[in-house]
Amino acid sequence: MKTYNIHLHFILLILFSVTRGYTQSGSGCGQAEVMQLWLKNHPELIPAFEQAQQQLSSTAPTLQQAKTTAAAPLYTIPVVFHILHLGGAENISDAQVIDQISILNRDYQKKNADTISVTPSYTNNIANVQFAFQLASIDPNGNCTNGIIRHYDPNTNWDANNLGLFAYTWPRDKYLNIYVVKTMNIQATAYTFLPGLAIPPSADAIVTLHNMVGSIGTGNPGTTSRVLTHEVGHWFNLAHIWGVSNQPGITCGDDGVTDTPITKGFSVCTNPAGAIVCNPGIIENMQNYMDYSPCKLMFTNGQSQRMHTCITGTVNSRNNLITPANLLATGITTTAANCIPQVQLSIPATRTVCVGNSLSIQSFSANATVTSYSWSASNGATIANPSAVNTSVTFNNPGQSVVSCVAANGNGSATAVCTVIAVNSVAQYTGSTTESFESAALPANWTILNPNTLMASWNIATNAGSQGAQSMYVNGESAPNNSIEILETPGMDFLNNPGATFTYKYAYAKQSNSHADIFKVQASKDCGGSWQDIFVPNMSSYASGSGGVSSTLFVPTAAQWKLQNLTANLNFYNLLSEPHVTLRFYFQEDATTGYGNRFYLDDINFTTPNGITSLSQDLGYSVFPNPSSKDLTLAFQLSTPTLVHWELQNSCGQSIAQSPEISYNDGAHSIHLENIKSLSPGIYLLNTFFNGIKIVRKVIIE
Repeated sequence: MKTYNIHLHFILLILFSVTRGYTQSGSGCGQAEVMQLWLKNHPELIPAFEQAQQQLSSTAPTLQQAKTTAAAPLYTIPVVFHILHLGGAENISDAQVIDQISILNRDYQKKNADTISVTPSYTNNIANVQFAFQLASIDPNGNCTNGIIRHYDPNTNWDANNLGLFAYTWPRDKYLNIYVVKTMNIQATAYTFLPGLAIPPSADAIVTLHNMVGSIGTGNPGTTSRVLTHEVGHWFNLAHIWGVSNQPGITCGDDGVTDTPITKGFSVCTNPAGAIVCNPGIIENMQNYMDYSPCKLMFTNGQSQRMHTCITGTVNSRNNLITPANLLATGITTTAANCIPQVQLSIPATRTVCVGNSLSIQSFSANATVTSYSWSASNGATIANPSAVNTSVTFNNPGQSVVSCVAANGNGSATAVCTVIAVNSVAQYTGSTTESFESAALPANWTILNPNTLMASWNIATNAGSQGAQSMYVNGESAPNNSIEILETPGMDFLNNPGATFTYKYAYAKQSNSHADIFKVQASKDCGGSWQDIFVPNMSSYASGSGGVSSTLFVPTAAQWKLQNLTANLNFYNLLSEPHVTLRFYFQEDATTGYGNRFYLDDINFTTPNGITSLSQDLGYSVFPNPSSKDLTLAFQLSTPTLVHWELQNSCGQSIAQSPEISYNDGAHSIHLENIKSLSPGIYLLNTFFNGIKIVRKVIIE
């Protein structure tokens, strides 16, 4: 007799050899891949998993009417579907979900007419599992629900490595939770975890692609409509027919069920009666729902017994699902009430736009049919169609506007609200500007953001500058794994400065060869409302060209500063016709260990060619001698008449001397700044304005 626990150590050995999920015929399962990753990261949990499996193998109940097709279901399981979407095809209809529930009930109650195609070797071993599945009509808070919950959430592009994404799970001891998503980052179309793995309770759920749900809508009437039949089997402790390895056709394996022969498993259908691979004369159960073959038609009575053991056992509190108290609490044995609709909006709770811009906003309702919509907005914002499902809102005034959508039916109404902050769209940089961070404080209109930690940030470095003494840096030595630090520029006008360029200098050292920090430059054309990556360098290359790999605190030398021209990047081209472009420097610490070395920025230049010849070139504008103890000369070459004035600031940004604005004709000019010997030694900023365009130079007084 086959027993699961006898083979468990061997099975775990197989498990740790799995490196990628296996996908075929659109019905690949990621159960073993996620299980492998979990136990690999938590090997201390293997004994508890082993003990749970022994418990599930030793308390098998006697099946009641297992072979009788007409037998009434013994157990009803409350189900909730969480549909994560961004308004696309992944936002499947209620009808598609209801169709999937019908398929589960058909397959688990042996009501599928295609059992007639089961090979004669298994005709007398087709189980009526006697499970019924029903959408919950009461949620965990006691409110009316239809069991289909919709979440407008970018995590519809699902990361199977991030158990924190199971944010919407209802209590696992009361509901079977099924997440519907758009994409997954593993080679699978669905997955779940076997009971007893000691995963976080919220992760004790099934995740599936939207086109694997049901046989209508984005679903398919073929074999993919049984993907959830397969995954629900895992949720009730069935392994793949060949065992827990996720690669059928590789090694003959044992799933621990008495009446399923040892098999390698099948990913294609051949003659079921000829499925003899592992043991001479024994036909393998190719048509089993827990195989990968496209001709899945049945569970065996032994598998049914294993699932009954699971649902009546205490592992993962499966036994509470079927209690009369839970069936009452989840609305299974009560008459469903008429629900009030739920409503969500397609933009986040807070959004930023430029003044005068419009946002197209969609509303997404759930839980009930909506009979009317009503939109409103404050602060002078105008609604294009106040009674439509979706509308457009124009934000006419700077400041905060609250946008509301009320969805109603005869049972009541619900309101969704978002706050939109309209920002004046006049760019702060309208001409050539150099920022070298020589002031004691962050320059005006620059912003530092720390989305996920306060332990690290962009700071002003006082001992590391490309030309002067200061720069901006990320203190990676204080930054834990995955911490994000953002430095945001003022807005820049590229539209009215054709040919303008954007450059910066950087210096960087990796903490170790294995460190995988992330740096990228992002751009916004809507005053920070949305961001796109425009430059993501290879960090190993960035380091090798600068500070290399160093476990000691990195302070760059002059030779380790490198110039980056961002406007030479192809992704920058669509910004060159924009009147207001905000850029931000995004740095993220290594995801595994964090606590890396430092990354520096300096000499950030927005350079326009208009009006002044070679203004941004070192030889076109110069200050000398520098350092100086007596006087300074400011030299420049003009191609057209220009208004010029200068201002000298100390390191705190305070103005200590300035000139009136004077018109200079085209040609070469010099301005002498005398009597600076009265100044205290130190670093000063000389701001020179040419028709309002500011050029900044660091001046050292000895």
